[in-house]
Amino acid sequence: MSSFIVIDDDISVRSVLTKIIEQYNLGDLYAEADNGLLGEELILRYKPDIVMIDLLLPEQDGISIIKNIKASNVKSMFIMLSQVSDKDMIAKAYEYGIEFFISKPINVIEVVNVVRKVNEYLSMKKTFEAIESTALTLGRSSIGNNGRKLGNAKRVLNQLMADLGILGDLGSRDIINISTMLYDDPDLGESLEETQLSELLKLLQSKYSSEGKASTSDFKAIEMRMRRTVGKAMKNIAAMGIEDFSNDKFILYSSSLFDYSDIKMEMDFIRGKAKYGGKVNIKSFIKRLLVMLEQGA
Repeated sequence: MSSFIVIDDDISVRSVLTKIIEQYNLGDLYAEADNGLLGEELILRYKPDIVMIDLLLPEQDGISIIKNIKASNVKSMFIMLSQVSDKDMIAKAYEYGIEFFISKPINVIEVVNVVRKVNEYLSMKKTFEAIESTALTLGRSSIGNNGRKLGNAKRVLNQLMADLGILGDLGSRDIINISTMLYDDPDLGESLEETQLSELLKLLQSKYSSEGKASTSDFKAIEMRMRRTVGKAMKNIAAMGIEDFSNDKFILYSSSLFDYSDIKMEMDFIRGKAKYGGKVNIKSFIKRLLVMLEQGA
């Protein structure tokens, strides 16, 4: 069950949200606040899973609260509710870390559906984090005892690239090569967190040069190819979610290979509701891809 904090200066809105949470068994309400300063204090104290927050609040606005909370490394997810229709302000809210924006007046069905989707994401995220915490330690040692199954690893990677709609892209070859390189070298894979992307790309550049592929080994060209390909994968997954929020591939990849907040931003960008799409993070994508590879190979 998810934990909630509700922050809104309108007592009637807080009452409606409280009843929705209770009536639809969405989780446990930890606290509520009628101003921004108290709201931020409660979030830091209780660290809830979900914060339902108004954009405009006395003493401190919702965007400032979210910015401060994210800087404090609290992992709460934010659902913002407001009558404000200014697209620039809404885009700014997404930029600082909200997951969903719901326009007032409150529609009960919309709130329930949004919260349930966030709950599904939280459940999947916890599962993925549990997998990630063991895969890179236990997974490598068990595979190492039987030798590297590079052929099977490449098969899994090709299937993932196909699922993401990027198998034919030049950048997908770079992604597959760098992933198999990490998969095949336990020391390199285990130090991935501390390794800069530039160092990984230099290793790939050296590999291409040693294979006589000088025309494809330019450092910047490799990075640009990979960035375009990861960006295309993000766009494809976001498009799946727009078409069918219950799509199995969307549910799996939107939270395992990407941060869901970036996918949500990309969805809103495609819909014309935001000025910017999700952020492309090549290293994070490779890291998450490697975890999935460990599970599937």
